[in-house]
Amino acid sequence: MQKTSLVILLTGVVALGMWGISDYMAHKGEAYGDVERGQSIAEQTCLRCHTKFEGDPLPDPNVTTAPALASFGQRWPLENLEEALAEGITVSHDNMTMPEFSFTSQSIADLLSYMESLTNEANAKAGK
Repeated sequence: MQKTSLVILLTGVVALGMWGISDYMAHKGEAYGDVERGQSIAEQTCLRCHTKFEGDPLPDPNVTTAPALASFGQRWPLENLEEALAEGITVSHDNMTMPEFSFTSQSIADLLSYMESLTNEANAKAGK
């Protein structure tokens, strides 16, 4: 009985180890975001209409309903934006259609990393 339990336990440990290795290999080389590159992307694209934080002065006085970038991560998981950024977000603010941007998987990862840093900063300011 003890030998059977030991064999089952060892089989589980080996299987778990193999799963971990295969998961690592499957995701090896995936794009991980860089906050500084993401900030540069945001400055070139998003921050023409959006603010960084709620209450910041609006960059374009004609656009008053574009949410702050930090608020995205406070409302839902930022990973949810990955597909929308890859396919092109089609929303409008103040009867203005958002411009189409073309993002690579790396630029999406960079932008989301930057947005996550803004969310963390906003949460820290709010004491969350």
